[in-house]
Amino acid sequence: MTSFRHNQDDYIRGHRVQNRSRSLYRPWNQAVRQSAGKTTHLLNSFETGDHILDVVGPLGKPSEIENFGTVVVMGGGVGTAMAYPTAAALKKDGNRVISIVGARNRDLVILEREMAEVSDTLMLTTDDGSYADKGFVTDKLRQLINNGTRIDLVLAVGPIPMMKAAADATRKQRIRTIVSLNPIMIDGTGMCGGCRVLIDSKSEFACVDGPEFDAHRVNFEVLVQRNAMYRAAERKSMAEFEREIDSKRVSVQKELDQLCAWSGGQR
Repeated sequence: MTSFRHNQDDYIRGHRVQNRSRSLYRPWNQAVRQSAGKTTHLLNSFETGDHILDVVGPLGKPSEIENFGTVVVMGGGVGTAMAYPTAAALKKDGNRVISIVGARNRDLVILEREMAEVSDTLMLTTDDGSYADKGFVTDKLRQLINNGTRIDLVLAVGPIPMMKAAADATRKQRIRTIVSLNPIMIDGTGMCGGCRVLIDSKSEFACVDGPEFDAHRVNFEVLVQRNAMYRAAERKSMAEFEREIDSKRVSVQKELDQLCAWSGGQR
């Protein structure tokens, strides 16, 4: 559970979110978030001076960094934020890094400059073609494979369908492929079982055994099912949050109208 404080007297409580953070050899951490549900909307509503009460992490096992040879790093959406520090570390260790960054549209492309700085080659895609090449990151991966590019490792971070497609694309060629899974997390210690994933039909926990797993051993169908378990509750929470925001907006507008009326009367 993560608590958020907007001011000295106001506490807003939301669920634990997995922050896509990047902190490359710096004494501070920069978090990258996309507004999707109630909690991320709350986080992105923060202003200078607001602060988070509790941060838990890092959780799980560190990324495996060594000189593999040629590594393809794929970032889909906000997954690029997690892919970036790993790409940088792989490059620093002497790998040839080919990065593929994708987003739904131009406005959602993130960290383009940063990824270019740590990559030998950077490929960009957007689903709607509003920026760079139209298509998906997995289209670029298949092109590399079909062109005979030697690939020693693939790291895919992003939406579940993208990571599954990456695993399917590399399975026949037996290219080692790592995915970073993002199931629902509650306590972050492995006790609750909320982030349970099936790896070769064996239960493991993303918060302690992951988040990175061999893509060819992941049961993506079960992962999709488990991530959808709380979708109705998430929609309900978001709808209630939006109604609350609308109510506050109407209240503020009434106060402004009253103030304007009072000011006019004083003249």
